[in-house]
Amino acid sequence: MTHLTGHCLCGEISFEADGDVPVMANCHCTACRHSTGSAYATLMFMKQDDVKITGTPKTFSHGSDAGTTMTKHFCATCGTPLFTQNSAREGMLGIRAGNIKEHQEFAPKVNVYVSSKLDATVLEDGLPAFEKMPG
Repeated sequence: MTHLTGHCLCGEISFEADGDVPVMANCHCTACRHSTGSAYATLMFMKQDDVKITGTPKTFSHGSDAGTTMTKHFCATCGTPLFTQNSAREGMLGIRAGNIKEHQEFAPKVNVYVSSKLDATVLEDGLPAFEKMPG
């Protein structure tokens, strides 16, 4: 079982999570790059019920290239991206790894959407890479 805590830049929204982390990934899709302002998103997925959020994030939903609905959760005050949800993975919540205090807990297992990665992004040797999201 993994214990994670974290908060947004201004501290208005915080979270505590206890549970299994079945997916740790770097996502290089265009939407993740836009929503984070970075070369890729670093995500730790947990059961939504295992994450206790204090404060109320603002949300923005959009369609994905796979036809699912993606919902981004962020702080309305400081703009920090905090969580993500995919309608195809109901009950799961992606925690933006850059916000966790226990940073040593993040060890990506896969790179996804490398078909849209920035040319300058170097992928770690030996880490599986998929052109899109694997089934």
